Amino acid sequence: MGINGRLYDWEDVTIRLPSGETVGVTEIGYKDGQDVDPRYGRGSTPRGYGRKNYEASGSMTLDRDEFDRLARELTATGGGIYDHVPFPIVVNYANEDQGTITDTLPACRITSFDTSGSQGEANVGAVKCEFKILEPILWNGLPAKKRR
Repeated sequence: MGINGRLYDWEDVTIRLPSGETVGVTEIGYKDGQDVDPRYGRGSTPRGYGRKNYEASGSMTLDRDEFDRLARELTATGGGIYDHVPFPIVVNYANEDQGTITDTLPACRITSFDTSGSQGEANVGAVKCEFKILEPILWNGLPAKKRR
């Protein structure tokens, strides 16, 4: 727990993309997992398990100007926005009351963009970006899975 009860909030989050440190990301989420299947023989209780594939993915919402900056960076070597090489996203949580936490999402590959807008909205054109993470997430430096 933080000193004086202050915990991390959105103001404590810093996100680094290939285009540099961002200020126009309004939401980020990421997850990983590795399912297991119980293995049965005789009887009704598992006698072991089998592991499935490790999977990691994420999403973020960017203001339109931040999306345009990222898109220019991804297309700088030619090709379209889906032709980019996988890139890392680094998410830092830091405030003066708690230590710094750094999650690294290595080898991200964007799979979709989505935008919409309607009359009366204050942030028209925000872009939701979905991505797959092709290497294990480093949760504050700890790998989710050993690479093989």
